[in-house]
Amino acid sequence: MKKLTTLIGEPPFIFHGKQMQLTDGGKKLIPLVNQVLADYDKILALKSHHQITGDLRISVPESLMLYGSGPIFSQYVRDYPEVNLIINNATCLKNHERLLADQADIALMLWTPLRENKQLQIDDFGKQEFSLITSIDGPDTWGELMELDQKHFVINEKECGYRLAFEKFIQSKSIADIQTMEVWSLAAIKQTVIDGLGFSFLPDFVIQDELQNKLLKRIPVDIPTNLHIQLLSRNNWQNPAIKQMLENLSNIF
Repeated sequence: MKKLTTLIGEPPFIFHGKQMQLTDGGKKLIPLVNQVLADYDKILALKSHHQITGDLRISVPESLMLYGSGPIFSQYVRDYPEVNLIINNATCLKNHERLLADQADIALMLWTPLRENKQLQIDDFGKQEFSLITSIDGPDTWGELMELDQKHFVINEKECGYRLAFEKFIQSKSIADIQTMEVWSLAAIKQTVIDGLGFSFLPDFVIQDELQNKLLKRIPVDIPTNLHIQLLSRNNWQNPAIKQMLENLSNIF
């Protein structure tokens, strides 16, 4: 501790009574210490490359967590119990940011195709289809929907790719009387629409059961989208746990 204090010019922390408080020098050390610990984990992984162990951090949007990748994660945990699987659910843009900031090892996105990036390995699984949906007793056409006195667009967070696509569409049509009802989850969005409280615009792969069971129906309308399922990882670091998960995920999309 004395050597460290000499190196940075002050103690890394001081005590106020029983509480420890970081000094300015100590705060500056935090990112350096985190990097050392991360590098140490990488060295441990090199020790036995044939064993799949260690932490695996994945950032995934709710749509792909609930309707595609969830069973893969469950099977992975059973197959590789020595891996500590850490799953973070966030928006696609946030998942991308976490990967670039080394806060995630793998990120899944439902977003417009990313440009080639030397830092990233990007696997694109193709453009996805989306539908405008309403309750089974709701309007049958776009025209009928627009004639409603109250038009509630039921959707999730502002950074959602398909929300942005729909909002761009209505702006192009100069439609200003649609009210947005933000709901926290896809399940809640669908139930809100089923209950007749509004309409939504969702990926086809999340509404198949409700369409088949005649709880929801499509409203035919051409809303331009270019959203692809993309699997991202960093090129500079892929340990055995990461490589195996990438292979498993590649098999389902």
